[in-house]
Amino acid sequence: MTSIRMFFDTETLQKFSTHTIIAGILMMIVGGVGVFAPTIMSLVVVTLLGWLFITSAIIQGYITYKSYKRSFSAWLKPILSFITGMLFFIFPVEGVAVAAVMLSVYLLVDAFSSFGFAMDYKPHKWWWMHIVNALISIVLAVLIMTGWPVSSLLWVGIYAAISLFFDGVALFSIGVAAKKLTKETN
Repeated sequence: MTSIRMFFDTETLQKFSTHTIIAGILMMIVGGVGVFAPTIMSLVVVTLLGWLFITSAIIQGYITYKSYKRSFSAWLKPILSFITGMLFFIFPVEGVAVAAVMLSVYLLVDAFSSFGFAMDYKPHKWWWMHIVNALISIVLAVLIMTGWPVSSLLWVGIYAAISLFFDGVALFSIGVAAKKLTKETN
């Protein structure tokens, strides 16, 4: 507990705890709903990816127009980003298969991050929740790839929802512990 006090003053810790609890609850709600509507959750994931690529293309295109408008190679990235985003919208089911691979990679990176976070805060009462989150992320990444691409439409939504739910649980537990720490400090 004392190690977290070294990183934050009481006011920052209070804000952190409140925002972390709210974010954790919202993530648990979205994850819980996604488990019961996995196909919709899969299509939401693909739609968000499509919008991310389109938004990225617009920003990259603007920067290219302002800075490198005569360079053909500078225009390749915004054009490819735009085409990729549009392909997610035009072919959403195939986009879910692509999203399955991307989600597996994300879950593996998430697991690595959660292990690191757990080791950084190991004396903390809830540090083990991040280990659990990391192990679940690894299992989910492996399961996604074993049924790929046939089961992608169903499992991308379920796995995204489960990952969101457990990330929410981990955030919520850290927020509650931080709130208790601020009460002890006052």
